[in-house]
Amino acid sequence: MSTNGCRIECTAPVEDDSWIWLSIAGLETQYCRVVWHCEEFIGLEFERPLSEAVFNKLLADQGQLPETTIKELRSIASRTHWLARKANDDDIAILAELSRKCAVDGLVEGLRLGEAAKGR
Repeated sequence: MSTNGCRIECTAPVEDDSWIWLSIAGLETQYCRVVWHCEEFIGLEFERPLSEAVFNKLLADQGQLPETTIKELRSIASRTHWLARKANDDDIAILAELSRKCAVDGLVEGLRLGEAAKGR
């Protein structure tokens, strides 16, 4: 997820350039354009980008990742979003995998920190 959009898992077929409503906990429902799809994932671009304050609040609500990790994952998500908008069909799979890896790494790091906090 970034201020411009997000990647979600979607089991229903959705066409590129179609518009959908996305509900995210802690946010108003977002109107989004499908910018890419790869296997079970789709990349969405928010009609109105999130403000930095709203985005930072969402991150804070999800747990406490180190600031450097948050910055790195946000940077990768922003670059991936930018690249996906300019990519041809052959490159979208690579960008979807990069986006997936960022999400997995963020989740693993969050779980690791949660376990470390319990052990204190």
